[in-house]
Amino acid sequence: MRQRVGSMWAPRHAGVPVRVDRTADGAPRHHPRSRHGLSSEQESVLELQRLAGNAAVAHALAEGRSSGRVTSVDAIEINRESMSPEMGIQQIREHTTNKTTLALTQRGIENSPPIMRPEPAEKTKDGYTTRTHKVSSIPEPEIHEWWPKAGRHLLSKGSYLDVETEWQDKLEQGEDEHRDDAKLAWEKTWKTVQDTINRFAAKPGPPEPTPEAAQKALWKRYVAALPKDLQPAGDVPNEARQREILEVRPGTFMAWMWEITVARDQRLNHSTTTNVASKSTQPAPKGAMTSGIAPHPQFLVPGLSSEALIEEIRKKYTPNARIQGSKMKENDRTGDVSK
Repeated sequence: MRQRVGSMWAPRHAGVPVRVDRTADGAPRHHPRSRHGLSSEQESVLELQRLAGNAAVAHALAEGRSSGRVTSVDAIEINRESMSPEMGIQQIREHTTNKTTLALTQRGIENSPPIMRPEPAEKTKDGYTTRTHKVSSIPEPEIHEWWPKAGRHLLSKGSYLDVETEWQDKLEQGEDEHRDDAKLAWEKTWKTVQDTINRFAAKPGPPEPTPEAAQKALWKRYVAALPKDLQPAGDVPNEARQREILEVRPGTFMAWMWEITVARDQRLNHSTTTNVASKSTQPAPKGAMTSGIAPHPQFLVPGLSSEALIEEIRKKYTPNARIQGSKMKENDRTGDVSK
């Protein structure tokens, strides 16, 4: 079963250079090129809409879906796959270095956070005013979930695992928890910042005696409007200070929030054991061994809601801290969450 949530597809245009990065799982990710947070492909789609209208865009999107040449425009992309016996678990394990995993969620995001930039100050009869530059689009999470369907799965030659319907549902629910953690972490960081920036883009602030004073006053109002742990330091607009909080790299607040979901695995809330007898009544293949699934003593599905987990661990952040068990590396934007 595959599910794409809120996706919008468009073909790549010949001759348009696209910078791509390779993540830990080998999947290409597009980097936005413009300060609007859009890739060159996405800008092409919007330009097509401006020049030719919605019908042309719809035709282009249909072409993209059929050709497989796609890009996501301002949409969280979620792929959910339930894997059929007997090769399903082996196929899941192809996506991770953890060769004991039964289910898997991988998360990716482009390392292009929303940045507050003031517009040039304008002179009015009462002084100088300015507003923030609107951030129309930001990278959103790309999430892929896999779990096994009920049935008998081949683990290795002569070794099978029987997945009951109850465990199919539990494993799926556990991966959904990782998905929801990632979505909420993004909403409470980059999406909150984008919305705050755009609130101050709606209209200029009060007049100030100089352009510099107008920008400084705007920065002060903007910082005060953010949650405390998202507030950059300094009294004038500073991109570097914003990136110290918002970039996806070890030690930043964004990385801490993005990796909070790892706590579920560190607490063994998604851990199982397969060293138990199978409950299946289906005869085992001749000479083969079959086993079943049982919960680890700390197994907890459903566990804490994403809201409760994030609020608990968010409070523990200190600058440059890393969540125990995090696999994030410098310039590596994909978390590999496996059990």
